[in-house]
Amino acid sequence: MNKWKKLTSLVLVGIMAGSLAACGGSGGSGNSGGSEDSGSGSTAESGNESSSSDSDSGEKVTLNMLFNDTDENVQAEMAYVMEHLPEVLPNVEVELEMVPGDAQTYETKVRTMISAGGEGLDVWWERGGSWATPILESESALPLDDYLEASGYWDKVIPSAKLPADDGHTYSLPFEDISYEIILYNKKIFADNGLEAPKTVSELKSVIETLAKTDIVPISVGAKDGWCAAMMLEGFAYSLDPEMTEKICNGEAKFSDEPYAEAANVMKELLDMGAFSKNVALTGIDEALPMFETGKAAMMANGSWAVASGADKMGEDFGYFYYPVIRDEDVDLYGKNVAGGVKQNSGMMVYAGTEHPDEAAALCEAVAELRCKYVYEEKGNPFTVYKAGDLGWTYDSEFAEPVAQLAEDMQNFEYVYGLVQDVMPTAAASSGIMQATSKFMTNTPDYTVESYLEDMDKAALEE
Repeated sequence: MNKWKKLTSLVLVGIMAGSLAACGGSGGSGNSGGSEDSGSGSTAESGNESSSSDSDSGEKVTLNMLFNDTDENVQAEMAYVMEHLPEVLPNVEVELEMVPGDAQTYETKVRTMISAGGEGLDVWWERGGSWATPILESESALPLDDYLEASGYWDKVIPSAKLPADDGHTYSLPFEDISYEIILYNKKIFADNGLEAPKTVSELKSVIETLAKTDIVPISVGAKDGWCAAMMLEGFAYSLDPEMTEKICNGEAKFSDEPYAEAANVMKELLDMGAFSKNVALTGIDEALPMFETGKAAMMANGSWAVASGADKMGEDFGYFYYPVIRDEDVDLYGKNVAGGVKQNSGMMVYAGTEHPDEAAALCEAVAELRCKYVYEEKGNPFTVYKAGDLGWTYDSEFAEPVAQLAEDMQNFEYVYGLVQDVMPTAAASSGIMQATSKFMTNTPDYTVESYLEDMDKAALEE
């Protein structure tokens, strides 16, 4: 989508400059915990003087915004955001760069730009989790505490939206849905083949055996990107110990321990059964999603962020189920423990060295809110952190059945922890588990389950 590579829109934040002059400038939230002469503190202070002057004079301010172009849904969301920004903030010129590629490619670009002094970067979407660790450790993100208090942001969102960094400061505004690991499925394909949504791995294998006799791909997964397949592994492991990922992150367990080891064996069995598309290890999320949405695949390993758009595109054919439990006797645990939730340090961030911190912070808030308004009103997706009723958001129809069901399910989840690729202690660890998982999905004889788990254990220790 090259047409979104450089897209400009006029936006204003001058109305907020007077009351927000303290954002990032002084006090505890003026920097991320460093000394008074640290880079983030002094830059923010000088930036405030500049932004106040620009706002008072009515001059336009130019801000550069970076975003990861992952699929057509993101493209549509950002097109809406850029179209409506002038209505919210009409005095700043925004240059949006949509960066194609996987998580590693995108986050490498963000860190490279920061290392080069932040030229061309004021605001960006940050994946959060361990990807954000080096950014926060280098004090490259602007603390948003003062700005958010002054703007009334916390009155517009649900309490769980407030998930500060480990130092107690807020550096990002949630942009994505509250998300969980699930498997999407095509109800029509299932009905045509006399199948029902499986609750156990043995039932899942039976489904795959039936579908493997047709020309339909049983499960679509973007294994090239790593995280999609890693989520599958975690989903299965959750039925044996939902706290396993957290234990690994805390150094209390390993991927080679029973829950993930058994999950890896399940994945290997599925690979040997032909559960996935040919060359699945070379298939990215940008190919896997349309494969499912067009009916070429019966299921897709994805997240709850795809429920609303899937229901919108596929209508009554769309459905979802939770990861089947590995042991038949644990079927009562099905759907009770799910990985996901609000992701720490994920969302819209401001570069600490921006010359216009107040405007950049306001842009973050506007972008996050507009995106969430779009998916709520246009796509019938209520899984955002915003209080839609208080903000006057409306959806002209009833929420699709899968959407309403998931909203109800969420109230009964017993244990929730972040997605495995997002919560690793370091970015290197996240990258390592995704790379190892992509390699595992090649299903080559020389890369066994034991080899895979050994690499996962090594990756978890990467600094």
